[in-house]
Amino acid sequence: MKKFTLFFILIFSFFGCGEETPVQSSERTFSTSQKIDNIELSEHNRLMAEQNSLLVELEKKFEQLVTESDLRAAEDAKIINELEAQILTLNNSLDEYISEISESRNSLKEIKKIGSKEYQIIYERSKNLDHEQAILLYEEFLNEFPNSPVSSRARSRIKFHQTEIKILDNRKSSRPLNLWEAKVKGEGMFARAVKEEEIFQLVGRRPDSTKRGSSSEYRQRIYVWRDSVIDGGYHDLIIETTDGKVDRISRSE
Repeated sequence: MKKFTLFFILIFSFFGCGEETPVQSSERTFSTSQKIDNIELSEHNRLMAEQNSLLVELEKKFEQLVTESDLRAAEDAKIINELEAQILTLNNSLDEYISEISESRNSLKEIKKIGSKEYQIIYERSKNLDHEQAILLYEEFLNEFPNSPVSSRARSRIKFHQTEIKILDNRKSSRPLNLWEAKVKGEGMFARAVKEEEIFQLVGRRPDSTKRGSSSEYRQRIYVWRDSVIDGGYHDLIIETTDGKVDRISRSE
């Protein structure tokens, strides 16, 4: 309605007055109204195009973010499902492991009982037997129960009886200390260097232990034969040498 009123006024001003001056004045007024401070249409279109382009770009980025978020959500859901499956598997394995441990404990209890009763019987019987017979008894036990938890005890008892047998053998050849000393002097071992084997042959067997003396300048040796001296009981025979010559014969206390 405003546009129609303005157009009517302009027509009336142009045709309603025959004088030249009013017409010129009207033309100047119209020309001034065309210079209202507005942007050009091309600039307007350019700005609108930029805004539309920016809007389109933002819409694309938004859609991309939404798509990526959906993908991540799907991947996260997949990972969560896999982790839940792994947890379930681990829980099942743990239950099986606990069950196996329980069974193993029960089996160990049963294993520990294997041969225990038989060993106790053999141990009591061996007290009334000589060493050779006791060894045979324990060897029979090991043949029947080689993996018994008490098999180590049986082996220890065999070693014990073997040691006792050796001690008894040593005592059979034991002599008073003065007789040992006389034998060594008779062979001249206090005056000359001899080989170890000569001393061993004189005693009748190899020593039970040998150790070096404290001197670093001379070759000193200390030989010990268990229970080879009888003197109110059984004592160890000790022979000390330096560079092959016998220095001293003594017995343990």
